[in-house]
Amino acid sequence: MKKSILKKQLEDLNKINHFRFHMPGHKGRGNDFDLFAYDMTEIPGADNLHDPQGVIEEVQEKCAKAYGSEEAALLVNGTTTGIHSAILGACSPGEKLLVPTNCHRSVFGALALGRIEGVFITPEFNTRMGFAKEVSLDSVKEALIKYPQSRGMVLTNPTYYGTTSDVQAIGDYLHSQGKFLIVDEAHGAHLHFNQELPLDAIAAGADVSIQSTHKILGSLTQSSLIHFQGSRINRQRVKQFLSLLQSSSPSYPLMISVEEAVDTAFEHGEDIFKKIIEAHETFFKNQPVTAPITLYNGDDSGTGYDQSKWLFHTRGIAGSQVEEILSKSYGIRCELSGKNHVLAMTGIGTTQEALKALTKAIKDLNEKIIHGELQGETLRPGSDLPQEFLFAGAVKTEVPLWQGLYRHKEKCPLAEANERLAGDFIIPYPPGIPVLLPGSRIDQEMIAGLNHLMDHGISIVGINQKRELLLFKEKGDLHEA
Repeated sequence: MKKSILKKQLEDLNKINHFRFHMPGHKGRGNDFDLFAYDMTEIPGADNLHDPQGVIEEVQEKCAKAYGSEEAALLVNGTTTGIHSAILGACSPGEKLLVPTNCHRSVFGALALGRIEGVFITPEFNTRMGFAKEVSLDSVKEALIKYPQSRGMVLTNPTYYGTTSDVQAIGDYLHSQGKFLIVDEAHGAHLHFNQELPLDAIAAGADVSIQSTHKILGSLTQSSLIHFQGSRINRQRVKQFLSLLQSSSPSYPLMISVEEAVDTAFEHGEDIFKKIIEAHETFFKNQPVTAPITLYNGDDSGTGYDQSKWLFHTRGIAGSQVEEILSKSYGIRCELSGKNHVLAMTGIGTTQEALKALTKAIKDLNEKIIHGELQGETLRPGSDLPQEFLFAGAVKTEVPLWQGLYRHKEKCPLAEANERLAGDFIIPYPPGIPVLLPGSRIDQEMIAGLNHLMDHGISIVGINQKRELLLFKEKGDLHEA
């Protein structure tokens, strides 16, 4: 048999990309333990994740103490399962939940699984780069006044791009109204370990937070933590869903990696992220404001910015072109890019050498562009599409989301989808935020927007390479089970 195709491909990628500015946070520099030696089952002495009473219970207690939560649980099916379980445990079928439209696909999946009705909130936008940045307290108040029967809220904080909302103010308001707050803190497992970073969800008063310890910290991909505090959400019910939705054969290497990641962050996180923050601030302060590629540092909203995210705004050159050049010419692989931005994501494994390589490369590219040595791509027509189109579909479902999963569907070209109902989640990835849900009505603006994203190299889950997607069958698509 030939050598593993997947293993060889990853080895080749490692040879090309010397500096990782993408997930996971360990950047390939984690503890070197033999995965196979620690890959076990629930033999006596190894405990059981679904009924922890021994060493796994001790690990969870240690993680809770490290973060200051009342209770923590290891997750081996990612933050997605934690979000599913938290929402299903906190809400019953038919109940309403406040949901900002920039939430991850897992939130919408939980709504469908639990037959829960989302009350959608539009976040504030950065119109220059075209992404949702934070959810305002006023928008939460307006939604709850309009839908006072809502059980609570789920909030993404920080966002993929490092922007944050005022979690403490939102939580205090919700609690004053007898409501709960669940925080999708997938991108914030590191916040607790450096005081210069924005406040973490548990410290801000969230009832439940779910963290991807692999995104910025050093655990293996697919491993996460869920934290609990207070009594507004029934923990036992959430745990029942965790036991139902997680693998009945949990990975011990994943669990070990979470514990070791938290240990490393607890011992060294303050210093590591201090150096990353200092490098971020130095570059931001010294960059020419007219440079073609500039570092973003928040919009002065007063809620803070996560400086572990190095988000660059590009002018006169597409972000996707910058990402490609960084990889091919400088050995730097970034997390994502768009028409006018590129995201270099640091992590606990990011070295000073890597930061110097990144800053040097960006300065070098700026010089080449300014002196005409590098020609930027001509942006295609439609580059100035209003960003709001990305979120229009999510608030226009014409059937309950859970019903949309069971309707009969057919595959059709995107070009022929006008006025049809989407039959699946349509999700630009990254960042994994749905722009259409099963039952969303598609219009020409959405079709143009999706084509625009794909023209600029953005992958879209739910649309194949032939630009086909699932739609409800036209006959009986609202009533046929």
